[in-house]
Amino acid sequence: MRVLLVYPPARDASKPPIGICYLSSYLRQKGHQIEVLDLTAGPLSEDELQKRIEGFHVYDCIGISAIITAYNFVKDFSGKVRKKFPNIPIMVGNAISVSCPRTLLENSAVDVIVVDEGELTVAEVVENIKERKNFINIKGLWFKDEEGNINRTPPRERIKDIDSLPRPAWDLINMSVYIKHSSAYLDRGIRTGWISAVRGCPFRCEYCSRSFGNKVVNRTANSMVDEILEFNRLFKSTHFQMLADLFMANPKMVKSFARCLIERKVDITWECTGRVDLVDEELLLLMRQSNCISVSYGIESGSQKILDNMDKRVTVEQAKRAIELTRKVDLKLKTPFMFGYVGEDRESIADTVNFIKEMKLGSTVLFFSTPYPGTPLYGWAREKNRIKYDEDTYLSLLGNNADKFLVNLTDFSDEELLKLKSDTELKLRRILPFKVKVEKYVIKRAYHIKARIVQLGFIGTVKKIVTKIMGL
Repeated sequence: MRVLLVYPPARDASKPPIGICYLSSYLRQKGHQIEVLDLTAGPLSEDELQKRIEGFHVYDCIGISAIITAYNFVKDFSGKVRKKFPNIPIMVGNAISVSCPRTLLENSAVDVIVVDEGELTVAEVVENIKERKNFINIKGLWFKDEEGNINRTPPRERIKDIDSLPRPAWDLINMSVYIKHSSAYLDRGIRTGWISAVRGCPFRCEYCSRSFGNKVVNRTANSMVDEILEFNRLFKSTHFQMLADLFMANPKMVKSFARCLIERKVDITWECTGRVDLVDEELLLLMRQSNCISVSYGIESGSQKILDNMDKRVTVEQAKRAIELTRKVDLKLKTPFMFGYVGEDRESIADTVNFIKEMKLGSTVLFFSTPYPGTPLYGWAREKNRIKYDEDTYLSLLGNNADKFLVNLTDFSDEELLKLKSDTELKLRRILPFKVKVEKYVIKRAYHIKARIVQLGFIGTVKKIVTKIMGL
């Protein structure tokens, strides 16, 4: 079978479509011919995309790997394909499948939605297309039958041994684009690599949509290290992002991974996601000794009330302790914060500002709390009539405005909430040390700075940057 896998255009090319690469490799192993249309690494105009679609007659099946913000693309693209080729099956997977399967099937030309892990399920779908069978006996699907009725099959059991899956088919995408757009490359000229390390997250934060569910399946340390070495050989990458909902979900596995890097003398740096109640000094020190350089903690708020509303099941004191321990072993921190969560008031905002100030968190990111379909927060927002649109309309708006203010979850008016966020960001900028301001400015504007140096020279560029930062 000849299968086309499509990756929608994204706002930036900082991370490759690793899921597609794993899936492609597995389907190849099953004897299928796989091609990838990567619209992030190789964007096309509307006319160019339409011309590509004209040639889709050679494919037996088309799959789209999409996150929820690609909802509009999935609708538009599937409609164009269906108009030209009524009989080519179109399937969709990745995070969007967990969030809104019914709405997507009702409002698009998509035939099949693959829920959770894709490898085994997609392979069975492709085989059923080949044999012209019905999908009703395939676990882990939502699909439309010939009469247009929507069907849901039982969930598929998790893949217990993800080490057994073949290595990603990196040859199907233009990796140089992603390497050159990674933050490490833009900041320090270092080539980045990516490893899918852990599937699942055991925690149930109210705002979070988990692609792989709550059961955690870990890879073995040697398997991850082997893949790192292979990636390094192929692309000369020396810094790696360990991709996972929560890499440190199992501290024992993280220790094993760190020891393996040390014992095998692997000369790379790496970063990962963590959780403040799972770390201790022994773990962090071992990570640092294995050349981990950064940990991202989803702290979200400096208010215990808000953390409890999120069902984070952590305390502010645990967050402070984790930050102190992380700094003690000389690891960098990434600490995103939410603004405007359920129950947010002036006191909770002040708690967050004071927390950031006390802990000297110079690289803080503050973003609006947004309810995503499929999460408890979204269910609450619907129940309380905080979302003013039907789900199809809301998803369409979300696709274009995921980083903007869409839903007011607080008791403030919209105008009050927007002003409070602006005022809070101003306070945070004022408390940042000058050194941190410089670092943030340079990292965020690396490309522009390079162009300025060509235009104004080094000294002229430095003067302009200092003038700009002093005004922050």
